[in-house]
Amino acid sequence: MSTEARQRGSEAGIRRPPGPDGLPVVGNLHRFLRGQLTFIETCAREYGDVVYTNVGPIESYMVAHPEQIERILVTEDDRFRKAEMGQGRLKPLFGNGLVVSDGEHWRRQRTRMQPAFRPDRIATYAEIMADQAAAAITAWSPGETIRIDEEMRRITLSILVRSLFGTDLGDREAEIREAFEMAMARFEGANMWLPGWVPTPANWRFRRGRKRIDEIVFDLIDERRDEAETRDDLLSALLLAEDEQGERMSDEAVRDEVVTLLAAGHDTTALALTYALYLVGTSPAVGRKLRAELDAKLGEQVPTLSDVTELEYAEAVVSEALRLYPPTHATAREPVEDVTVDGYWIPADSTVFLPQWIAHRDERWWTDPETFRPDRWLDDADRPEYAYFPFGGGPRHCLGHRFATVEAQVVLATIASRWRLDPEIDDLSVRPVITLRPTEPVAMTVRER
Repeated sequence: MSTEARQRGSEAGIRRPPGPDGLPVVGNLHRFLRGQLTFIETCAREYGDVVYTNVGPIESYMVAHPEQIERILVTEDDRFRKAEMGQGRLKPLFGNGLVVSDGEHWRRQRTRMQPAFRPDRIATYAEIMADQAAAAITAWSPGETIRIDEEMRRITLSILVRSLFGTDLGDREAEIREAFEMAMARFEGANMWLPGWVPTPANWRFRRGRKRIDEIVFDLIDERRDEAETRDDLLSALLLAEDEQGERMSDEAVRDEVVTLLAAGHDTTALALTYALYLVGTSPAVGRKLRAELDAKLGEQVPTLSDVTELEYAEAVVSEALRLYPPTHATAREPVEDVTVDGYWIPADSTVFLPQWIAHRDERWWTDPETFRPDRWLDDADRPEYAYFPFGGGPRHCLGHRFATVEAQVVLATIASRWRLDPEIDDLSVRPVITLRPTEPVAMTVRER
């Protein structure tokens, strides 16, 4: 907190939130690097719902109570903007896509893109989801051990490619996958904290991957422009999308949204499915109940959107996996003016973290919070709305959240109706990077049901 901000707080008679003492210059950086999740858990346990921390040069505030989270994301969202720290790290790949943009550009793009995710379009995509998942799992064999995290990334990217472009891209699909793997290296390990110009191998791979992504996506945009009105895919919908003045997106704006959908969309859903399948594999009773529902509702059929609405337990399994292991483990905002949160002073332009990881595991809202228990979603428990917010909230909630949840349920149902998967790792440990990722490969053995 700057001296000027401290003075404003002092003059207002409001104090800074409590928080851990740090070392000179580095603050709590050493504790943060040893384990981010452990660090924020300790902060919440020892200091409460509003905590001040300084990690090196970054002074930030963690807000973990659902009522205050809702206030920041929903009721007073106009007093907060997207955090610059997160935007700066993602812009080199996403450009001005919805995930990182703000202000008038974000509002215009959100208006343009909303129709592309109408329920009737989701129904069309659900068929693609089931077909791609079914095609992928036919290659599995009983007794085979697979990397379920890799398999889910492959399936979800294939679903997004077909949904976006409406066609089999042939060799270009494999090129897109390889290019994204290269580009995402930018956000791994210590490299994510380094400027893009630092000549690391990861930064070099990122530039190569981004260049190839741009070549493929701009080629597809150029190919589709003249026939968009006769096609029924996401890319065509984006090319035809208009703002309030009837203006359509430039090729560069379409590129940014396509890349954002491909990168953010396939990675987060793949992680949700990885965690759901692992958790089901470690819970035999849950697996039996899930398969019983699928047998009763689906039989031998692949799931459609109408089927998904009937799969209550499958939905509960996905929700519970997202509660325990939310791919977005924390949401960040910046106040545009000095604000008071729960009686504490938070200055303008500071970073405010809203941790899903903490709220989703808070024993005040969740009975036995560390346990995977999908049945809790079938109860009428009385808890604050923002005790659970895997897709954010308010005007900036994830535009593709319906697509993602339907996709996760369809793919889970398709896999679980055909195979049983047994984990080959003793424990699931995770680490927060851009998303919440497994620290080791998630190996599972394919079994006949």
